[in-house]
Amino acid sequence: MVDVGDHALCAQVRGKGPTAVLDCGGSGQGVGVWGEELERALAERVTVVTYDRAGVGRSGGSQARTVTEMADDLRRLLRALHLELPAVFVGWSYGGLVTQLYAARHPGDVAGLVFVDPTASGTPPGSALVRDLSFLLAPRLLRLRAMFGGTHARPLRELAVTLTGMQNAMREVAQARQESGLPPVPIRVITAGRRPRMPKAHLEHLNADHRALAGQSPHGQVMVAERASHQVPLEQPEIIIQAVEEVLGLPPTS
Repeated sequence: MVDVGDHALCAQVRGKGPTAVLDCGGSGQGVGVWGEELERALAERVTVVTYDRAGVGRSGGSQARTVTEMADDLRRLLRALHLELPAVFVGWSYGGLVTQLYAARHPGDVAGLVFVDPTASGTPPGSALVRDLSFLLAPRLLRLRAMFGGTHARPLRELAVTLTGMQNAMREVAQARQESGLPPVPIRVITAGRRPRMPKAHLEHLNADHRALAGQSPHGQVMVAERASHQVPLEQPEIIIQAVEEVLGLPPTS
């Protein structure tokens, strides 16, 4: 537990070498969700940091309402841990939004960026009314499931809070990319090769955002995890290891 001001965050640090900060998706419970295979392999070459965001998992405080608050909370955590900076930031799903905001606000802390099937920023295609209803209904269904969720009740409620603010979060990050951009560091955007069926317009929007994200740097590249769904860290961890090695300029693992 690490004091970051008015609350404490639960963090795990393992390994040694350059710092790699792993920011997870979902509600923000990051300790223990990346998979032992990935964390163990990374820890042989870098210092691996995982953490639970404020108000989630074992961390204190309340869930942040903006991505900016989440990014600044992470910065306080890294300062309190006295870790080597600049670091490579690895953002999975919603964590991709947090790491983009972090990089835009604190570019000097960033040596490289790896985005693992990141949530698209901006406004999704389609009817505004349908979007609003979807993001209104989904959190309510999660809270209803939480009433009968047993040990899963708290994570469901935490995810409901995240989804409630999802549209604002996507707009917030799109604005930051437009106004500040990302630092010209090596970027790898890992996109899932196995996707559930979705409307063509939504798939095109997601793929276009991944390409645009890689294009934020002259050293950006899209990588396709051919054998993985959205669960890339668990289904194809080696591609994340490869991406971290590339952005840090480390020789490939034999």
